Amino acid sequence: FGYLIIGFLFPLVYFYIFKYLFGSIWSLIITLIVVFTRLFEGYALSLVTMIQHINAGDAEPLAIFFLLSSLLIFLKFTNQVISIKSKFYSFLIGFLLFLSVSLRPNFLPTALIFILILSFYNYYYHKNIKSSFFIGLGFLSFLLIPLHNYYYGNSYVLLSSGYRHDTYVPVSLYFDVFKDLINLKLSDGFSTIHSQINRWIQPKEIHYILSFIIIITLLIKNNNFVVKTICLLALSQHFVLLIFRPDNRYSYLAWILTIILSLYFIKNNLMPFIKSFNFPNKVKNLF
Repeated sequence: FGYLIIGFLFPLVYFYIFKYLFGSIWSLIITLIVVFTRLFEGYALSLVTMIQHINAGDAEPLAIFFLLSSLLIFLKFTNQVISIKSKFYSFLIGFLLFLSVSLRPNFLPTALIFILILSFYNYYYHKNIKSSFFIGLGFLSFLLIPLHNYYYGNSYVLLSSGYRHDTYVPVSLYFDVFKDLINLKLSDGFSTIHSQINRWIQPKEIHYILSFIIIITLLIKNNNFVVKTICLLALSQHFVLLIFRPDNRYSYLAWILTIILSLYFIKNNLMPFIKSFNFPNKVKNLF
């Protein structure tokens, strides 16, 4: 029952993330859609979906909650709601990322990229190294995972031995297929990769393909540092899906970040186009 509390805290995290990206009105509208409908369920952006997985005892909702909470703190840093020099919040970001990875080891690449981005942000924009130190200190709790595995499992395992079952296409296979293509050979590994990509995004799922293209577009053309950060986090998870299980709850974080970026693109590109038409001022103000 305690876990269910996290489900009802999700709307608060969503609301404030949306607020920083879209503004108050859009944030309220999208949060209400997320809470009371299943409109974005295909992208896992649905409170009903999260509560169902919480009820089943799955780790994904809690892991995603911790990672999104760390993202929210970063947004507060960039908007100067929290001082960038805050040792507590810097440590908290690192610790939240550790908790997220401890629950879902496939979030490790995203967590590491996020820490690197935070370190770059602290130094490049604020000439601040101490905050990055405390972020790293919080994430050092990560070392408790192999210690736990050795104590209870009597074996040295960095994260989880489950990766053997969830690794569908090893990175080495991509290199092997690439070498074969250079030599104009079509190996059996190509069909394995093709099957993995079809499980990640099927050709008929046009909206997923478009939303992935939006990530690339925003990463290249958008100058907002926060948006570029979310793009890199989303892409890191998508690349993970090309190696490990690419569907169901294992893909939720990737698609949640993707739909957030897609909504940002719609608001900042499609809405200005709509406003260019001769609508009454009251209608324009909604956009």
